[in-house]
Amino acid sequence: MKKFIAALFSALFLAGLPTALNAADAQAQEKPTLRKMIAQMIMVSFNGSDPKTAKEAVSEAKYQRFGGVMLLGKNISDKKNLKALTSAFKEAQEGIFIAIDEEGGRVTRFKDKEDFETFISAQKVAKTLDLAAAGELYAKMAQQLKDVGVNVNFAPVADVLNPKSTIIGSRGRAFSADIDEVSLYASEFMKASQARGVIASMKHFPGHGNVEADSHTAKVVIENFDYGELKPYFDAVRKNEAKMIMVGHIYLMQRDAELPASLSPAVIDGLLRGELKFDGVVISDDMLMGGLKDFTLQEKVINFINAGGDVMLFSDYKIDGRRTAELVTQLVVDAVGAKQIPKERIEESYERIMKLKNSIK
Repeated sequence: MKKFIAALFSALFLAGLPTALNAADAQAQEKPTLRKMIAQMIMVSFNGSDPKTAKEAVSEAKYQRFGGVMLLGKNISDKKNLKALTSAFKEAQEGIFIAIDEEGGRVTRFKDKEDFETFISAQKVAKTLDLAAAGELYAKMAQQLKDVGVNVNFAPVADVLNPKSTIIGSRGRAFSADIDEVSLYASEFMKASQARGVIASMKHFPGHGNVEADSHTAKVVIENFDYGELKPYFDAVRKNEAKMIMVGHIYLMQRDAELPASLSPAVIDGLLRGELKFDGVVISDDMLMGGLKDFTLQEKVINFINAGGDVMLFSDYKIDGRRTAELVTQLVVDAVGAKQIPKERIEESYERIMKLKNSIK
């Protein structure tokens, strides 16, 4: 009998069934290092339009230096090369975010690119199409993204339409001046996108539509914010349509006179997470925009994470000659070591990010 039990145990062990020791080893292997968790919080742009010319970024993705890439016009030549490029990133890192700005209208990375269909602006959609037709159009948009390997779209714009806005309204990027219409059309966009495996990232929380200045180049301040502008976000969270929300570099003076929304605990943890009950992924607008020019890179990174943000977006692959992901990761590691950022805050973001990545079809 003893020989039989010993033989049975040996057979089970060789068959690969876990022992207590193996289970512990597996658990230890599954637990990511601090650096790997931080890397998942970083999304960067890169150079190259095919696997060969983008080999540096693809290699960095393989070693998990960052958790996402953003496609710009320079990365796109035609469908064949773009599909090969996104496939290379996905082979290098399972679940990597591959993001793009595809709103329709003037904000597209496919303008004058071979083989790509382009779409009308959000404003024109709301003016000319009913909700069902809008849903069909956005389904085509999402399918085109899916077909070339994109899994995150920085859209829809959930801002209210104000023609005086130099960066939103005057460019037709918002659906309507009626916030109820904004909410309805944004919902169609998100449903169509996410049904096809493309995460839709609403923007620019808490609202950029009634601001005349452009946060790409300047500090933007809202003295008297109309909280009715939050309706699209409230509705999307309530209906479980909001999976990712982009926070803008906008000073919401009623909440925080010292920090822009993207760096403010009062806005992200307080308003978005606390009051609107959003528990999805919060992504920053580009951290290198002029709206954050009053802050050092270290200040931006530490404040964003402590405010409750999850993914930091950077439009440059390198900063001052150093790889952005490497530089930012070290800043965060040092901040955790100096107790400027709780490690638990990193773990929380990592869990949100991985949950979203695992949900992508």
